[in-house]
Amino acid sequence: MNKFLTTTTFLFTLIIAQNTSYKFDYFDISDGLSQNRAQVIYQARDGYIYVGSQGGLDRFDGYNFKYFSHNPSDSTSVPFGWVSAISEDSKNNLWVGTTQKTIGYLKPNGLWTRVKLKAMENWDRDGRSWWWGFISDIKPYKDKVLISSNGNGLFVIDNEEQEHYTTDIDGANIVSEIKVINERIFLATRGGVFEFDINKKEFLQTSISLPVGGFSNNKNDKFYISTDKEIFLYDFKNDSYENIKINVNKNDRSFRKIAFYNNRLWILNESYGIVIHDLKNKSSIQLSPPAIKDTEHFSMTLDRDNAIWIGTSSYGMMKYDPGKQKFKLYSKDFPSSNPLGYDVGWGATIDRNGNYWTGKAEAYGEIVKIDRKSGKIKRYLQDDDPRSWFWNFRKTNDGMLVWKGYPGRSENFWYKYAYDTDKFTEIDFFKLFPDSVAWGNWIVNSKGTYSFTPKGIKVYDGESFVLDKELNKNFADDEVLLVSDWSVSGDVVYLLNQGSSMIYKWNVSTSSISPFFESKHLQQSDRQSFVVYNDSLVYLTTYGFGLVEINTKNDTKSFITVSDGLPSQHLYEGYKGNDNNLWIGSNYGIFSYNPKDRSIKSYLVADGLQDFEFNSNSSFQSQDGELIYVGIRGLNIFYPNDIVPKSNPPQVVIQKAIVGESSVNLNNKIIKIPWNENKVVFDFVALSYRNPIKNQYSYYMDGYEDDWIYSNNRRFATYTNLPAGKYTFKVKGSNNDGIWNEEGASISVRVYPAPWQTWWAYLIYIVSILGLGYSYSKYKERSQIKQMEDERKQSELDAAKDLQESMLPKTTPENNNFSIETFIRSSTEVGGDYYDFFTQEDGSFYSVCGDATGHGTTAGMMVSITKAGLNGIPSLPPNEILNRLNKVVKRVDLGIIRMSLNIVHFKNGTATMANAAMPPIYHYSAEKKKMNEIEIVNLPLGGLADEEYELAEIDFNEGDLLVQLSDGLPEAPNPDGELIDYQRLFDCIEQNAMKSPKDVVESLVAMAEEWLDGNINPDDITIVATKKNKTKE
Repeated sequence: MNKFLTTTTFLFTLIIAQNTSYKFDYFDISDGLSQNRAQVIYQARDGYIYVGSQGGLDRFDGYNFKYFSHNPSDSTSVPFGWVSAISEDSKNNLWVGTTQKTIGYLKPNGLWTRVKLKAMENWDRDGRSWWWGFISDIKPYKDKVLISSNGNGLFVIDNEEQEHYTTDIDGANIVSEIKVINERIFLATRGGVFEFDINKKEFLQTSISLPVGGFSNNKNDKFYISTDKEIFLYDFKNDSYENIKINVNKNDRSFRKIAFYNNRLWILNESYGIVIHDLKNKSSIQLSPPAIKDTEHFSMTLDRDNAIWIGTSSYGMMKYDPGKQKFKLYSKDFPSSNPLGYDVGWGATIDRNGNYWTGKAEAYGEIVKIDRKSGKIKRYLQDDDPRSWFWNFRKTNDGMLVWKGYPGRSENFWYKYAYDTDKFTEIDFFKLFPDSVAWGNWIVNSKGTYSFTPKGIKVYDGESFVLDKELNKNFADDEVLLVSDWSVSGDVVYLLNQGSSMIYKWNVSTSSISPFFESKHLQQSDRQSFVVYNDSLVYLTTYGFGLVEINTKNDTKSFITVSDGLPSQHLYEGYKGNDNNLWIGSNYGIFSYNPKDRSIKSYLVADGLQDFEFNSNSSFQSQDGELIYVGIRGLNIFYPNDIVPKSNPPQVVIQKAIVGESSVNLNNKIIKIPWNENKVVFDFVALSYRNPIKNQYSYYMDGYEDDWIYSNNRRFATYTNLPAGKYTFKVKGSNNDGIWNEEGASISVRVYPAPWQTWWAYLIYIVSILGLGYSYSKYKERSQIKQMEDERKQSELDAAKDLQESMLPKTTPENNNFSIETFIRSSTEVGGDYYDFFTQEDGSFYSVCGDATGHGTTAGMMVSITKAGLNGIPSLPPNEILNRLNKVVKRVDLGIIRMSLNIVHFKNGTATMANAAMPPIYHYSAEKKKMNEIEIVNLPLGGLADEEYELAEIDFNEGDLLVQLSDGLPEAPNPDGELIDYQRLFDCIEQNAMKSPKDVVESLVAMAEEWLDGNINPDDITIVATKKNKTKE
């Protein structure tokens, strides 16, 4: 075969770390990963992300990591070693290989099988047996498994049979990667690229003989190859290649793994960072610190949503998701090559060249221009004034006019910017308005810049505002139009008159201005802007009242608020986007509103926003529909019609089912529920990693419920006292773009009847009915017994109530660093709710919240046992306290009575916690302005004696809030039988998190009262809210 080398010659450009769109998320030990060295990353067919690290194997579902630990005495546990290779075979077995030459696979039933590679047991390379002989790659081939090693060639496993292949060609046994394409096998080795003929059992040398680091995913009949210094596009059918010129200094090259996506090559450049080469533009970007963290990079994989995951030596996994950063971002530190340099901005515009402008609203203010093409920033009017200022930008034909001022100050400044000089000059107000008559709202359209003043409409002529005789013909001599707000739709400008409730319609092309719509509803307080939608609807954005919709045909008004799905009712400017939706900035992100179906889609920091909060009078829409919004941490730029879902429906998995108090094996395909343990909890997940907190869920017990239950982002479902019968539990999920997997996941459920509900029991009932005559004679006697029993129960309840109250602390801990508020309310029957505090000598304290099953004295006894047990256990981590307390409660044995309990230890700026079957714990981070639902799934105390309780730890800083509560609050029913549910609790706490703990508790209680609406709650309600106080300066 004729081998040839094709070299493409062109002009290359290299941009070092100029990455306006490359923003990475990191996942490390602090997120639950077992080790920070992520050697290999793999997405399995079921959607899970698996990570091989120095600590072994982890599985990631977007929320939590599950660690597979090696047990030397258990042959069904994961093989020992530093995991360096992961793959799946045709039977859905998950294979792992390690640097210690061990290998094994995880069966779908959850058990591991270890495999001994006979040719590896006594082999070493250069006397370094464990590292240099590691398993480098695993790939399926038909029903076989291919395994490569770093020095000992290739292994082929076919069921129980093993074959081992090596070659005498120098470097060919050092294999870094295997590629299977069109049933052909290619090996990346230090001796070049080899094809392995599995039938002839031989290594075939190809035209590439340089040391090879890795192969890319496919590009038709070709794939890319990385060598130490070069990148090739390899045509494997013709054994030829093309040299791809990467304009990175060859002294700074040590190419390893490579991936291909969206006409770009991602190349791991060992010790030098990451190279991204644009094949279309023939340009290269090298990402290096500070654009990325300073670390080595080992592996790279592309997930189903085209996010790129990279394993690092010191920072766990890093992920770049091109679909997540929906908005172009400029902030104080991003992009690293051209950062904005400050946090708070004010004012915005886009000039005729498409460049972006804003002002610094902090001390030592300035105006910033961002070049549309290069992203470079140029600064103007830099000031040494330590006061902050607001800015207002208005374009003109030859530049722009800028106002600088601040509410309450007498000082105001005007500047004129000229395109031809690229400079600002300060101008006098009286030069702008020679007659001293002006008005604050200047309007810009395709014909010029206008001011509607008490003397008439004025147009800017390049030096000053002069009366526009043509436009003023639309009004009588004594008629004045003072515009308080305006809205643009193509060549039409809508004008809201200051002195009346009238909107005028200005046709710019014909210079006609005429009344359009008059309504008292336009006089809405705290109005920020208005948008006319297709002439039939007018929308007012307000600060505090949400979105107001006014129908121009029948003059009706309606409010759209958080109860309808708005992320916030504190809104700023709104615009009609080029996607025909309304786009509005708020104090909680940006959202779009579709007037046709009334759907709302919100976007937050995780979607690429600068922060949750934006500023008023700090947005702009260009004529082609581009929007810029400025806020407290930078600015965002976007075209609405570009903000479209670019992802696939997530895979949905039922992760766990707990019947009674025991986990069941989901591989059995059916969940069996005995009559005396009639409670089942399902834990499920939608495997979409873009923004998991915004994944949505819906579930349905077919055969029991009539319709789907939408649980928002709650990932579990609980059923108690299901009637005997056969059911199917179904769950579906969506990703953060609202794309649903309608098929979802399902599992069969069978509930067995109680003995008294079986056929033979009913036979006994029939016989018993025949004896009713005799039973009737005993009726009065039973009535008397019942009366005595009722009196006994009331006496017991009174005693139980006294016992419950005696268990509660009289005061909260005296600690100036914390504010604590508690609340407990008994239902009609005294339950087993309980809270307590335990202060330690070092100043730290434990906060305890619990709920015993049942009611009355028995529940009180369980609380008493728990309190005594807590007093007798020394200062330990909360999970260890639960481990010990569980054994105490188990030994006492109160039958079916159990104790649910969570414990939080507040110490040294952290909160460590453990949970025994209580509701989630809610944490609000004041620094991140983010709510977290901390869900720790464990059985209640008194269940299984060997239950091991898990420990969770969070930072708990100044202003942070933590809420513990019993299930009487989320399960409180309204008159229709609907429960409050956890999402409403989450929203209520989040909305009040910045307030005092007392306000938070009162808000929750008020919500419960409103929800119950006179209905009696069947269970106790307990709330404990703890906030860390801010240090007084």
